[in-house]
Amino acid sequence: MNTEINEVILRSRPYHEPMSFERLRFLCYFVAGMVAEVLGFGLAFVIVLCMAGVLR
Repeated sequence: MNTEINEVILRSRPYHEPMSFERLRFLCYFVAGMVAEVLGFGLAFVIVLCMAGVLR
């Protein structure tokens, strides 16, 4: 392959630093919060249906 093209491609790609621990922790807490919110609403919905007598 042409080495000049490879050099242009490599130069155009920005250097990606690894994700910091703070950002990783924030993403984990965010995902856990979303899952807990969805499961909480589902549980509340099931409890309301059970108390209304729909689910027996």
